[in-house]
Amino acid sequence: MASVPLWLYTTAGCHLCARLEATLQALGADVTLTRVEIAFDAQLSERYATRIPVLASASGAEYSLADGEEALPGWLRAQGVEQGVDRTPPARRDSGVEPQGHVMRHGRRFLR
Repeated sequence: MASVPLWLYTTAGCHLCARLEATLQALGADVTLTRVEIAFDAQLSERYATRIPVLASASGAEYSLADGEEALPGWLRAQGVEQGVDRTPPARRDSGVEPQGHVMRHGRRFLR
């Protein structure tokens, strides 16, 4: 299935926006996210200033954290977003083989 385009209405330094992006990643949401800065557009600022972060789909459906984080997976499904996708590049996935050039100390791996 192809990645679903979504728009994230945001502004610089928005910790809630960062939290929403982290949640999307944790869900394995197969999306192409376009960040829309609201600070430079008076209409967007007026519409979203107290609601960001807001996700919008191509159909015009919107989700904000005010809807509750528990509603996000259902909203994503309604937009056709596949979840649980491992988006890690194949070369970086854990193959079960320990990487070379490291040393173990106190149960932690350090690169040499």
